[in-house]
Amino acid sequence: MKENRFQQMKALLVLLGMTLVCLPALGADTGEVLATIREAGAHAPLPCRVWVTAGGKRLFRTESESCTSYAGDRSFSCDGQFVMKVPAGKVLIHVERGKEYWPVDKEIEVEEGRTAEVEIILKRWVYMLKEGWYSGDIHCHFGLNDLKVLKQLALADDVNFEPILTLWNHQSPMPPGGVWPDWAEGSSVYADETHLVTLRNQEIERIGGDAFESVGALLMMGLTKPVEMPPRGSRYPCDAVLGRIAKKSSPRCIIDTDKPIWGENVVGVALGLFDSVQVCHNHYHREQTLQDGRLGWGMADAKNGHDESTEDELFHRTNSTYYRFLNCGFKLAATGGSAMGVMEVPLGYGRTYARLNGPLSEASYLNAIRAGRTFATNGPMLILTANGADCGAVIEYPIDSDAPIWIKADLRDIQRIDSLELLYNGKVIKRADLEDEEPSPILRETASMGLKPLRSG
Repeated sequence: MKENRFQQMKALLVLLGMTLVCLPALGADTGEVLATIREAGAHAPLPCRVWVTAGGKRLFRTESESCTSYAGDRSFSCDGQFVMKVPAGKVLIHVERGKEYWPVDKEIEVEEGRTAEVEIILKRWVYMLKEGWYSGDIHCHFGLNDLKVLKQLALADDVNFEPILTLWNHQSPMPPGGVWPDWAEGSSVYADETHLVTLRNQEIERIGGDAFESVGALLMMGLTKPVEMPPRGSRYPCDAVLGRIAKKSSPRCIIDTDKPIWGENVVGVALGLFDSVQVCHNHYHREQTLQDGRLGWGMADAKNGHDESTEDELFHRTNSTYYRFLNCGFKLAATGGSAMGVMEVPLGYGRTYARLNGPLSEASYLNAIRAGRTFATNGPMLILTANGADCGAVIEYPIDSDAPIWIKADLRDIQRIDSLELLYNGKVIKRADLEDEEPSPILRETASMGLKPLRSG
């Protein structure tokens, strides 16, 4: 995608089944859509995300109390059924469910004063759970204090692990006594056996009008107790101090950098406070990349005068910073998060995939991040192995060995991709050009090579 690496290309849309029935009675100039969404081969309604285009407008507010509208993305989540009043005429219904299902666009005709009943069938193009990979969004602000909404989001956007940021700066007050409340359903709540919402999570973010006022955003998950927030508007205590407090009181917590380019992250990384880095972060949206990352660049930006207007600048700055951390020998998992509730994207638009040992739980997911068994994506499924071992594994390699380590990257997607690259020490060492490759219907590519490392890393 030459103009913008993160601009969403129009996907191949598959309509697997549809029935249309007109039912009597409504008002002048309007009609009604009554929709049911199911998974292929199943009878029960399937939670999903929807928007409707009618009369030249994108509609996302329904007549159904069970639906949850999100104005930021101009879409709504539902439990698999919805009713919506629309202008009479042609209506386009868009239905999606995370990254593993074919999205569907279906155009129907709605007659004035009548109800059009439509059934839409979704089908998976990949099933990552069966391969041991569980999706997660480790940056969520939407639905706070509403477990019904949080559980619906996990199911509708097919996010297996949803750690809601219960505390975020001073938008939500510290609980009395500085301890988590005694939640009626506990601190981990299952929407079903493969979708989990957790509550013991906190973000402390310092962001201001220029580079010197923006220092960092600690995302802390699995906290035994919350971290006391600095005074409003203060840059102190610094992130390193706050991170140390979190690790001392909650030794099994995970601390994520949010974007790696925050000014204080280099200190936190050097002190070993971070477990993961959001390389697929909340500035990557459906149709654009938000090119205002300089708020997190700190003094490096002020000194060097980086030009953020160049193509994919934020992408290159994000990844090059992450590569530098890795090249220094720091073990940092790759993660993804959307910041739904702040940003104009749904839950899991940028997401983490983690390979778990055992069933889904807060501990098993955080342990997978800690071990580095993750990849981050906003669409493509990319699995990297070395000598057959998953990412995060440690391979003992004698320096005098003549045998290479075999690196393999497997890519699958339903959209067009520019290229598949293997990097070593932050440099591209193998590249497969895919610009002319069309998904038919799925794009599959493998890149592999033997590598003889010269040092640990």
